Amino acid sequence: MTDRLLFISDKKFLNSETSGGVQLCTREYLTYLTRAGFEITRFPVEPDKSFITRLKIKAGLEVYERYRLDTYLHELVNKIKSTGIKLVLFNQINLTGWIANLKPLLPADVKFVALSHGNESGDFLHEVAKAGHQSFLSTLRLGKILVKESQIYSQLLDGVIVLSENEVYINQWLGANSILYLPRLLYPAFLDWQPQPNRIGFVGTLDHLPNVQGLIGLFDALKSTSINIKLRLVGGPVSAGNNFALKYPFVEYIGQLTDDQLIQEVTTWSIFLNPVFWYARGASTKLAQAINWGIPCITTPAGRRGYNLYSNNISTFDNSPKSFVTKLAEALSDERHLNSLKKATEENATHFDAQQWIDQLKNFLITI
Repeated sequence: MTDRLLFISDKKFLNSETSGGVQLCTREYLTYLTRAGFEITRFPVEPDKSFITRLKIKAGLEVYERYRLDTYLHELVNKIKSTGIKLVLFNQINLTGWIANLKPLLPADVKFVALSHGNESGDFLHEVAKAGHQSFLSTLRLGKILVKESQIYSQLLDGVIVLSENEVYINQWLGANSILYLPRLLYPAFLDWQPQPNRIGFVGTLDHLPNVQGLIGLFDALKSTSINIKLRLVGGPVSAGNNFALKYPFVEYIGQLTDDQLIQEVTTWSIFLNPVFWYARGASTKLAQAINWGIPCITTPAGRRGYNLYSNNISTFDNSPKSFVTKLAEALSDERHLNSLKKATEENATHFDAQQWIDQLKNFLITI
């Protein structure tokens, strides 16, 4: 296997000006690959905008069908053959359906690897099981997703790289054989922390179901306590943020911020919140930002999935809002607890050994 590879990705996830979870994970994958010494050729693509595809999405019937290969087939085959690339990486599972039509047109020694951001079934199972959206269509779609994922892992891919240890086992159940887990990259990039008393905060997509249910669980638990807090909420859409602020008097909705604005905001938080009470797909990328910035943070066992931590003191004992609020109250009422969170966060950034994972990645890709 050569050290050259083709990196196929939706072009919006290659946009360095956007800091959504998928963009952050994409940057991490690219960083890992670059540090492992691979020469990367990017191949940006766009979703299919046809009426049929949009109709399927709206009806909830689309299953890994958002991208059409025929638009790119000729260019892709020519690029792979002309450059002699033997390793093709798909950024996200939903592009891997292309492999069935690509394989017959390429040399037999070309390998296909997925860079997973989490299986679609993970989030959809959450929607069906936790949100009470069981119906014939949701049951049908969940079944179709699982069948499709099983076909992708057992028949199409030569390997898959995942964001969390949980997904190693899930993908093995679905038929994957060659799997590598890469944790989130951690490194010291500490901010000048100037916390305001009892000011805490959350940043994320405010209409993403796992986030919504995490916030509602936390906010409802906070309502029944006497904790004096100002909870700063960052993210979009604006309508969701405004609704949270109207319903919960301790919530101050700040809106959507640029990267620089977010840094200025976060430096004033006593604690960075990562309230995840369900094992959704992928990993919680915002936690890495808090750790790298050296801001005291609180998460859960579900929230720390995808992390190789030196100190688990930033995590609650279980995935309940009650234990989250208990840990939050302790940190805000006692400076020793807050300083302990700060120390744990900094230790996690400082002690993370990126090189061992970079070495594993290089070995995985050159021997696949």
